Amino acid sequence: MGDVTSFALDPKSRKALEELRDTLNASSNAEVIRRALTLLQLAAKTTGKGGQVILREGGRDREVIMG
Repeated sequence: MGDVTSFALDPKSRKALEELRDTLNASSNAEVIRRALTLLQLAAKTTGKGGQVILREGGRDREVIMG
């Protein structure tokens, strides 16, 4: 097991974490945070190399602005 880190969340962030845990069927809040970090790291690396991160919903594209 890795290092243990603890932090406080405001109510809005806590609710978002709980909703993501349910939506993703994650086993824990730590799993949600690990997945979020992986996704954010990929997005940051992509945009850092001049790429774009695009979300597509209902045929409409939206660029995710990093930074």
